[in-house]
Amino acid sequence: MSSPFRRGALLAALSLCLALAACGGGTSNQYSGSTLDGQVLMDSGAAVSGSANVCLYAVANGLGNPLNTSVTPAVGTGTLLTSGCISTDGNGRFVQALPNFYGPVLVQIIGGSYTNYASKAAASLTNLSTTNASLQALAFSGGGGTVNVVVSPLTTIATAIAQNLPGGLSQANYATAVARVQSEFQLPATSVTSAPAAGDAQDLVLRGVEYYLANLGTADPNAINLLTWTNPSTLSANFTTAYDTVNSSTTQFTFQ
Repeated sequence: MSSPFRRGALLAALSLCLALAACGGGTSNQYSGSTLDGQVLMDSGAAVSGSANVCLYAVANGLGNPLNTSVTPAVGTGTLLTSGCISTDGNGRFVQALPNFYGPVLVQIIGGSYTNYASKAAASLTNLSTTNASLQALAFSGGGGTVNVVVSPLTTIATAIAQNLPGGLSQANYATAVARVQSEFQLPATSVTSAPAAGDAQDLVLRGVEYYLANLGTADPNAINLLTWTNPSTLSANFTTAYDTVNSSTTQFTFQ
């Protein structure tokens, strides 16, 4: 092969290598996992701790297949990303490395306790678990590094909305669902997926949820309809009462 042809072949090979690298080949960490750094909260001052179990499920085809908590003992129906569920610390925090998983992760909380802002008393999440209204959120592992995730009643509602959209639990659907939750509860765009600060708009809504749980059990036992966002238009009046009572407010909520 003459020199010009050899140089042409080398240039073509180099171009191919660059193209492959751009598409995610080589040593790129694009498809590596991440470490989840999470916190489970009922409001800014009420972390979920005690016997809280954080169960991390791989999402496939839009389904996270969480524990079936409508039966006792709960039955695992999905693929856990760890050898078992993990526990939160006294501040509701958990850290879990997922080095080999790339994609959406369903975070489900089974059990645990917190101090209800409305009643000022210790409260258990066990009843929520038995109605399949357990606290949930969606996280996205991939690209290395640390991914922060907050799990709260509002992320639970967002997860319920997302799983009922075409395609189920995906990053795009979760973003759409979070935006809807922000709109329904009259929250700023930075809320829901970040931890609330004491007395901010998200914190006031979460206090309303706690009053709803503590005082409106006959209308919606264990808040299953609220947390699973079932027939939301029928929840507006009771949530408005809960929010306004606990926050000394005259705010009106009209859920769609």
